[in-house]
Amino acid sequence: QHATFPRLSALAERTWSPKTTQDYAGFVARLEPQMGRYARAGIAAADSAFAVDFAVQGTRGDALRARKVPVTLATQAGYGTIRYTLDGKAPTSRSKAYASPLSLKTGVVVRAAAFTSDGRATATPRLFETSRAALLRRSNSEMVACPGGSLNLRVPLTAEATALTPVYNINIFDGCTMYPAAPLDVARGFSIDVARLARHYGLAHDASKLVPHYAVTTYGELVVRAGGCKGTIAATFPLPDPATSPNRMTFRGKLPEGKGDADLCLQFTQSLESPIYAAESMQLTETN
Repeated sequence: QHATFPRLSALAERTWSPKTTQDYAGFVARLEPQMGRYARAGIAAADSAFAVDFAVQGTRGDALRARKVPVTLATQAGYGTIRYTLDGKAPTSRSKAYASPLSLKTGVVVRAAAFTSDGRATATPRLFETSRAALLRRSNSEMVACPGGSLNLRVPLTAEATALTPVYNINIFDGCTMYPAAPLDVARGFSIDVARLARHYGLAHDASKLVPHYAVTTYGELVVRAGGCKGTIAATFPLPDPATSPNRMTFRGKLPEGKGDADLCLQFTQSLESPIYAAESMQLTETN
């Protein structure tokens, strides 16, 4: 349901409405009350188009060094008035309206939602933490593809999942992903949560796009490089036997001292017949 709705509404708009009457702003205005109908019908429609997204201006390393976090708020749909709080309370239609980028001290939690003119929240309020630990953490959705690649598929932890479950952005052709712009002059250590996913894709003529990585242990390794995918090897972790180990695991290590921001490249070197691995999250720490 989450993947189907409200995409189905958008498909209906494109298919049934004459091109001369199709109007994005008008569609969004009609979609917002439709989201309420979905909820009343027990349909778990995704509200992400109406939800507030948070973005740090500049790099997170810049914010950590300055101890000031410049944050912008926006929604995909651009519908409603964004209102926010900084006191830990959920935003309401009477909360302060967002008008320009916020400049926050580290440690502040922003909660925000967009509201209609009659005071209804268009989506569940979202929050953004500006603690130093939060700024040093990247979730799977915040990772980026390695050069030449694309995280073009979003898959669940297990293929047979029938309820809400973790999902991961992956590149089925290359077991490589990056933590962008890591502040190597700030971070000293790291922990990486890793998920093992089934490889059940028939690539046919696309098999030539697979990117092999050289493995030195039986089941391959997780190789962490500082300074991009051709940078210095910071750590190497042997991967466990897929037949006898859990499908979620954590690796911890130290980072070399560096200057400024640099990408951290995470390469999985398992065989191309083995399961796929994804970085669920990477937490940098200011101590080893």
